[in-house]
Amino acid sequence: MQTPECNALDDLRREVERASGHYYHTPQQQGIDNRTKSFVIEKCRPHIVGPVVLELGYVDGSWTDDLRRMDLEVDVVEGAARHVEHAREKYDGDSGVRIFHSLFQEYEPSRGYDTIIAGDMLRYLESPVDFLSRCTNWLNPGGRLVVTVPNSRSLHRRVGAFMNLEANPTEANKRDLEVGNRRSYDRYELRSQLMQAGLDVLEVRGCFLKPLSSSQMADWDDCTLRAFNALGEELEDYCWFLYAVSKVKDEV
Repeated sequence: MQTPECNALDDLRREVERASGHYYHTPQQQGIDNRTKSFVIEKCRPHIVGPVVLELGYVDGSWTDDLRRMDLEVDVVEGAARHVEHAREKYDGDSGVRIFHSLFQEYEPSRGYDTIIAGDMLRYLESPVDFLSRCTNWLNPGGRLVVTVPNSRSLHRRVGAFMNLEANPTEANKRDLEVGNRRSYDRYELRSQLMQAGLDVLEVRGCFLKPLSSSQMADWDDCTLRAFNALGEELEDYCWFLYAVSKVKDEV
């Protein structure tokens, strides 16, 4: 007979598999959304230290490719079978990438990490603070935790609320429900959870001012996108994505 904890994990595995069948590997995700999320990777890159990095969550290798170009070793943890299959096929023969098919909650690392990248995954966790606390034990001395999340108060979500598409900017929309989001974040909530986990938050920043929906921006050229990325530096509370850099408290 399975314990309630085992039953909960089995339910979570089924939910992860269900959610992975929506949005990911679609033209929108691999098109305009990846083009704009590349700005987040660009902003985070100076904060990544090596040589060994843990990447929590995988979709199509955007983070992994960038880390390998930096000549870093990467351990990828992913719960959805279709994403794991994609990763194993893409990095077959690359000894610098190890793929682990595991729920985040069940992962037990065999080595420490100089950087842990939690890319857009905290909002799927039942207990993000508890998980972040575990991550502090996985960091090598001087290591960094880099967290990225969508901003619940971004400009395009505020516009949607004024158009009565949602009751307020933080309300879960259709896409949130499809992919299994449990919560949303603004800069204050993200900082608070990192601090509750015992981390020293070095910075929390916004990236890319997104004025409209992804479908409305799909054909925008790179010059226009970069202009809105630059504007995001002036209006960080309205940006599409947030990124935070932390270290273990009391560490130099």
